[in-house]
Amino acid sequence: MLDCLEAGILRPSAKQVAERAGVSTRAVFRHFEKMERLVEEVAELQLERIMRNLPPILGEGSLEERTDALVRHSMHRNETTAPVRRASQLSEPFSPLIRERMEWLHDTARQQVRNVFADELAALPRGEAAARVAAIRGLLSFGYWDELRRYEKKSESAVAKIIRHSILALLERAPG
Repeated sequence: MLDCLEAGILRPSAKQVAERAGVSTRAVFRHFEKMERLVEEVAELQLERIMRNLPPILGEGSLEERTDALVRHSMHRNETTAPVRRASQLSEPFSPLIRERMEWLHDTARQQVRNVFADELAALPRGEAAARVAAIRGLLSFGYWDELRRYEKKSESAVAKIIRHSILALLERAPG
């Protein structure tokens, strides 16, 4: 399944998965009652693999150092999960497990932003912190990354630069 997804086949059939695995279609269904369950398993496996290898996020250091670390973390996550993430987006409306995982990922990213930029967020005018957290989380999201990489044809380093500058601009004391 992962080979199919990485080859750009976002909704592979049982036959395509079986051919890649060198087994019969029946063998696929012996292990997974539905294809959606296989997508869920692949998403779980991918998440576990990726989480172990993500660059660290810094809670201390200069604003620029913390921003750079968070952007590196996000870029690595988005670059390495892209094929499975695209397939998961197609399955999300039909899979409670994938919906739950996506909500967890968004909550985790939101908390990372709060932790990394706690001092800067605390210095913002009352009521602005939540809006800035939401905007920064959006900048770090797979959707925004995908938009810049696929449709704007930006290189990985160009995307990192765009996101870095945008985050730093959002953390200035500009009026809401």
